[in-house]
Amino acid sequence: MADSFQWFGQDIQFTSRGDDLLATGVTELNQRIVRALLTPPGTYIWHPTYGAGLGRFVGHALSAEEFAEIKSLINSVLVTEPDVQKQPPPTFTYQNDATGLLSVTIQYIYAPNGVPQTLAFNVPAYGA
Repeated sequence: MADSFQWFGQDIQFTSRGDDLLATGVTELNQRIVRALLTPPGTYIWHPTYGAGLGRFVGHALSAEEFAEIKSLINSVLVTEPDVQKQPPPTFTYQNDATGLLSVTIQYIYAPNGVPQTLAFNVPAYGA
């Protein structure tokens, strides 16, 4: 099933004819993963428990407990995605720099075709 082509924090994209541009396959999955990781919990009124809210970890040095929470949040999103192959499990790295920027890289296998994928993105702070 196709979804609107929209990266988190950006406008919906349109075709040259003015129709909604659709995302399918890996692009759609990547958009779903990023959307779930960056949406603050409680902000999606139809699903108040939706969203991992990684933006709350931006802007300061992270403690060991916060890094463990980030790991848990990323895992919780990836295990719910049916198009992310579970074996071998996805791997990911995340880090924050001296300015508080949080970046995430996820490596997984796209289950429908078995092709390895890499998804890398920076996490915006809430309100950014």
